[in-house]
Amino acid sequence: MKKLLLLACVGIALAGCKKKVESEPIIELAPVSSDHKWYYFTNDNIVQIQLPQVSKLQSLKPWTENLRVSDANTNAAGNGFMLVNRLGVLMFEGLEEPVLLHDVQLFGASTADDLVFVKDIPYFTLYRSTFFNKNFGNSIQADTNRPYLVRVAQEGRMLYPALTYGDMGVATDAEIVSSIFDGDSWLAAVKSTDEERTRFEYKQWKPMMDLDAMQPTTRDGKITVRHTSEETFYSAHAPEDFSQAPSRLKSLLAAIPDNFAFSVSCYTAGGSSPRLYTHGDDGSNATALIADGWICAVFTDGTTYFNGALKGREILVGGDNVAFRLPKLPKDYYYTHFCVSGDYFAVGWEESSFYKTGRSGILVVDLGKVLYNKEYYAAD
Repeated sequence: MKKLLLLACVGIALAGCKKKVESEPIIELAPVSSDHKWYYFTNDNIVQIQLPQVSKLQSLKPWTENLRVSDANTNAAGNGFMLVNRLGVLMFEGLEEPVLLHDVQLFGASTADDLVFVKDIPYFTLYRSTFFNKNFGNSIQADTNRPYLVRVAQEGRMLYPALTYGDMGVATDAEIVSSIFDGDSWLAAVKSTDEERTRFEYKQWKPMMDLDAMQPTTRDGKITVRHTSEETFYSAHAPEDFSQAPSRLKSLLAAIPDNFAFSVSCYTAGGSSPRLYTHGDDGSNATALIADGWICAVFTDGTTYFNGALKGREILVGGDNVAFRLPKLPKDYYYTHFCVSGDYFAVGWEESSFYKTGRSGILVVDLGKVLYNKEYYAAD
């Protein structure tokens, strides 16, 4: 999933809807508390810190080139996955501490994106920005066995390339800069750049065998691939009006005033590529995740909505929506993608300046302590 448009979310708070405020009080999380932990990314690990602003300085780089949470989701079994650009994959298995799958060979020179699930197995794509990588024609780029689609093997805690650029029939001077999976077939946008111009072509492909059985080298018989149109690709990417959003998402965000503009990138747990829904123009941005037992949406300022029950727990407040605010971030810092596993909610944070990012990391919140706080609901 491409970088969220990090527009500051001002006034989303339910203050504009007094009736809802009375029935859906907002839990405010303090910057430092026993119910959550902050982490920041280094070049080879994640490190716990007290607050984001005391993490080690990170120079601002284009978002394709820097450390940051580039995508996240929860699978149908309730395990959380976070794709961390230039670092690896974080796995949450119902515990507070994530497992880091760090792979320098895969992540060191490529941008990681497009986390999806096939038969509840997570996959993601790799590419290099032709604009920010001036040595685009080097030997790594020319390797037809260079990985395009990578499988996350949770049991073995390993990362396995499944498809290569050679399998996709992509020229050595081109990159697959965006991929969409609809649960059946895949679409890919291929970008080629030379001294004269930039060109795009679009492909549709399907596997001819199980993806988890594929070898990491280019060979015939792995997929069927054909050219498709720009219109086909962008219609699959096109935002839809919020009135067309899933009913559970519309119900979750019903407290937001009608005159508040926003967009939501909506994921399904263990599912395919997200859909984008918009309410008004040039609004604030959120990410939503729909699972069987719960639904959650997070805006970039930390305003969060939840409905349902955490795994193994009772439904919250009789099925009513719950709203809470994550700790306030410093100026020019924003919350991004998230996942939920067991009692734990993990969300990316990053320092942002236009198309560049600086410091980045995650916040891990114990929702068991936050949402199932009997004292909080005693007044209801």
